[in-house]
Amino acid sequence: MRSFSKTLIRNFIGMIFVVFLTVYLLFNFLTHDFISEEAHRELVNSLASLEVVASLDVPGIFTGVPIRRLMLNADGIIVGDSGQIISPDISHASEDVAAEFFFMAQYFHENRAVFDSGNMVRASSGRFTYYIKAVEVPFFDDLVVLLYTDITSATLFVRHVNRTLGVILIASGVGSAFISALLSQQVQRAISRLRNHAESIGRGNFTQKVDEFEYKEFAALAQSMNSMADMLHAYENNQKRFFQNVSHELRTPLMSIQGYAEGILEDVLDKNEASEIILSESERMENMVGQVLYVSRLDSGLDVPSISGFSVKNMLYDCAWRVKILMERNKREIIFDFPETECEIKSDEEKLQRAVENILTNCIRHANEKIIVHFSACDEHIEIIISDDGEGFDPADLPHVFERFYKGAKGNSGLGLAICKDIIEKLGGSIRAENIAEGGARFVIKLSAYKICVSDKNN
Repeated sequence: MRSFSKTLIRNFIGMIFVVFLTVYLLFNFLTHDFISEEAHRELVNSLASLEVVASLDVPGIFTGVPIRRLMLNADGIIVGDSGQIISPDISHASEDVAAEFFFMAQYFHENRAVFDSGNMVRASSGRFTYYIKAVEVPFFDDLVVLLYTDITSATLFVRHVNRTLGVILIASGVGSAFISALLSQQVQRAISRLRNHAESIGRGNFTQKVDEFEYKEFAALAQSMNSMADMLHAYENNQKRFFQNVSHELRTPLMSIQGYAEGILEDVLDKNEASEIILSESERMENMVGQVLYVSRLDSGLDVPSISGFSVKNMLYDCAWRVKILMERNKREIIFDFPETECEIKSDEEKLQRAVENILTNCIRHANEKIIVHFSACDEHIEIIISDDGEGFDPADLPHVFERFYKGAKGNSGLGLAICKDIIEKLGGSIRAENIAEGGARFVIKLSAYKICVSDKNN
């Protein structure tokens, strides 16, 4: 596994090296190109001056007049076919100048083949560097003019700049390593704090908060971790309340069953009456256990919706048929208010049925005479509205009707409506409960997460 700090330092130094290498290559390429162009321009200008002089005088001028006196930006000598210096007269020249002339003549004689194409040739003599161009002398086939320009100062400047770049590169590498080490230490300290905070959360310490950070990215991560801790704390509290409520709700029917069973054994209660109560409490406990298991499945995230197409009308008819016995026992009536068009949606039919059945069961307990089931559809969503003509919700209960184990005056286990909300939200929809002004309560389910197909078939 790689170290973040070492990787950061390597990347910084590598970036500096690449930048300076690019600068070095570009500088040398551009300066070499510039020097070559300038040298070529000087030699061309000198050649033009030489041609003007040749056109004004006789050929004898090339045998006695130093070429350097006729030129502005370059020097030159005339050499013979065997490399001997014809002009200028070197007997009166200084030692350095004579050495320069001898070098030009000798270099031309030894490397004459490279001059045949008329190109400008680069040559070095000790610490001096020249560009040389050979031009044949008019009227004399065995004489050659060697025009040359000294680029030593330019090459020395380039070398000095390269050395300076090297020093800057080393200094920048050391500085970048130092800066990256400081940055990596800051990052490591921030990561260490976040790691310790994560471990603290893992140990169940949800109240401790991590402090603010200097950098906004770490501050955002710390804020997310604090929010996660708050959510985990809330979840843990909900789970504790959930198990406490489950234990409390199961204890009541169990105690009732135990009491009536003991009464039968002691022969102090009527067996038939006691058996009916035991059976009723057993059914209640079975229903509650089933709801608890269903809630656990929903919370686990493993209960993935099974999407399929189905008719909304048929689904609502099936739900009403499933609660028919409860409806007849309580002498209630379900009225269907459906549109003329057929409507099919893609959703999880089994889960949606369970949610609707829980709502119908709730409405049957609170209705006076009837429950109205209505739905409407458009291209974007459907709405299922289930209402009753009962007393409606107590205003104090209304904000809590979908909370787990919250029971109103005629509540059962306190899980039915909570399960409805969990199911509808898993299906990408929403549900709300409200009182009707004329009296009664109403549940509104809106589904919009899955494709809706509305046809023109009549009911």
